[in-house]
Amino acid sequence: MIVAEPTSAGRRVQFSADLERELASGELVFPTSMQAAVKIRRALDEEDASTATVARIINLEPLLSVKMLRMANSAFFNTSGQEVTDVHRALMRVGMNNARVLALAVIGDQMATASEFAPVWRLAEQLWRHTLDVASLAYAIALQIEDVSPDTALLAGMVHDIGQFYLLSRVHAYPELLQEQDEMSEFILSWQKEVGQQVLKSLGTPELIIRALDEQENPSGAWPPNKLADVLFLANSAAGTPNPFSTLSLEMQIALRQAAFAGVDREVVNQLLDEARVQRAVALSMLTA
Repeated sequence: MIVAEPTSAGRRVQFSADLERELASGELVFPTSMQAAVKIRRALDEEDASTATVARIINLEPLLSVKMLRMANSAFFNTSGQEVTDVHRALMRVGMNNARVLALAVIGDQMATASEFAPVWRLAEQLWRHTLDVASLAYAIALQIEDVSPDTALLAGMVHDIGQFYLLSRVHAYPELLQEQDEMSEFILSWQKEVGQQVLKSLGTPELIIRALDEQENPSGAWPPNKLADVLFLANSAAGTPNPFSTLSLEMQIALRQAAFAGVDREVVNQLLDEARVQRAVALSMLTA
């Protein structure tokens, strides 16, 4: 008996059903960068690591970051009812010991599933480096304005493509997609936003961040930027490290930015971005040192 190969439409239906079933559970485990996982694991072995050091390394891992926020904003830890939206304040609330236990558990689970992720490590590392670039730029831009917290901008930048990481982690279950790179990229690009929103909602991510990620492709055009979504848009448009799945050229990114802020003198926009690029090196060092 000859078994027909699954069609592209059939693969999409099966993939969609599997994603919905797993996302509904809320207990998600998927790697983003093995380099980050190893760095975090080593740093957490140092018992005398400072709060700033632990916060910095947790920021390297998007999934771990949002799980840390979920812990900090849980009823057990959030007795004041004040939601935190950045890793450093989350760490201050839950304490070093609880943070270390959570981080070791998440990283341990990720390393246990690393072999399944192996076929797409190269793409994942490229995506992670793009994520670091956007996050550090978002942080640097937010430092120059009054209405957006730099630490929240940093976290939002680190999770802005979390849907792509999640989808990459599930490709191993569909070997035929690994042989069809174009189709795999189409899958990821067409589902990234919806899946990213579902992942963040499943993990209890603050609405401020979820809403900004939903609106980041439609900037308000206000100047100076006064919304987290606008900061993310600017950081993405100025990032020097491309997203491996993006179909936008540098010229197209610049054109979109000019159109979004058409009412603002181009030199004013460029000056803010130039200053942010200078500060990006400092932010990247803060993240990866």
